[in-house]
Amino acid sequence: MLGISVDSVYCHEAFAKELGGLDFPLLADFHPKGEATQAYGFWRDDKGYSRRAIVIVDSQGIVRYSRVIERGAPDVEHILAIVRSLR
Repeated sequence: MLGISVDSVYCHEAFAKELGGLDFPLLADFHPKGEATQAYGFWRDDKGYSRRAIVIVDSQGIVRYSRVIERGAPDVEHILAIVRSLR
């Protein structure tokens, strides 16, 4: 699992600390800004940041699930079921 945002490494450190630590790394898609999120099609040129999204990539690098999260939290059980199916 990898979290990605256009925030800096320093923002990620503060975010993780506020949550009491994280069990997965955070990628700072800071410069060139949004390069990773652009590759997945989630970048918003009009806003200067990416949409919230979940992307599940299998061990061969194939995208198996991709969804923009418009509002609220994603359906965690649904996401876990997809991850389990890839084992």
